[in-house]
Amino acid sequence: MYPFDFRPKGGFIDARKIFVAMPFAEKYELVYKDLIEPAVEKTNHSFGKDDQLCLYRAKDPKYTRTGWIEILENLYTARIVLGVLTGDNPNVFYELGIAHGTQQIQRQLLIAEKGYKVKFDLKDLIYCEYDPRKISTGVRKLSEAIMETLKYYDLINDRMVSQAEARISRHELRVLADFGGMGNAHFFIPSDLPEILREEYMTGLTHLCHSALVRASFKPKDHDGKIKFSYYWTDLGNAVLLKLGIIKEETLLNRRKIYWKTFSV
Repeated sequence: MYPFDFRPKGGFIDARKIFVAMPFAEKYELVYKDLIEPAVEKTNHSFGKDDQLCLYRAKDPKYTRTGWIEILENLYTARIVLGVLTGDNPNVFYELGIAHGTQQIQRQLLIAEKGYKVKFDLKDLIYCEYDPRKISTGVRKLSEAIMETLKYYDLINDRMVSQAEARISRHELRVLADFGGMGNAHFFIPSDLPEILREEYMTGLTHLCHSALVRASFKPKDHDGKIKFSYYWTDLGNAVLLKLGIIKEETLLNRRKIYWKTFSV
C-alpha cells in the first residue's frame, strides 16, 4: 500500500493511542522499556481509568500480521506519534516523513540521545533529549513533553471546532439538528418531501462532507424515487454537535467507543 493511496478507516483520532516509531535493534530496547513506557505510565497518573494512554509500536505482536497497513493506520490515527531519532534508522525516518507530510505537527513528538547531531531537514523541529548512560533520568522530562503535546493538540482541536462551527450554513444546521442525535445510520430522503427541503438536505450534507464533519455515501434514486445515503459523524463532527448542544458528552464518548470497537486493528 502506497501512503498516497491509503485511507484510514475513519476520521477519528484515538485519544488514548501513542504510536512509537523506533529502531527494532535490541540495543534500543532500553529506550522503550526504561524511558518511553515509564514516561507514559507517569503521564497516566493524571488521567482516569477510561482515559489511560496506550503504547503501540510496529514490533509488537499485534502489529506483525499485516505489517505496513497497521503502521499507516497508526500514523494516521494515533493521538501522538512518538519518533525515536537515535540510530538514524531509515524506516523510522520514512514513517516520520509520512506523519510530517500528512498529520498535524502538534500530534508528533521526537526524542533523541544527548549530543545527537540533527539532520538538516530536522533542524527546525524540537526534540526531547535523554542521556543514554542514565536513560531513566529522562522519564520526568519526557512525561512533561507528552503532557504538553496532548494539551497543545487539544488547543488546536478546540480552535478547529470553533472555526467549523463559525462556517456552518443554515442548510448544514438543518442536517445537524435533524440527524445529529441519530448517530451513524442509513436514511432515505422521502420522495414526497418538498423539493426545497430535499435540496437543503443534499446541500447541507455535501457541505458537511467537505468540512470533514460527516462521512457519507450517496446512491442514485431507487425505484421509489427516494435518495438513499449512509453516514457517520467524524470526531470533529461530534465535537461540533457537542458544542452546539445537539448531543451530550456521554453520547460523544459512546460514539468513539463504538467506532474503535468496530474498526480497531
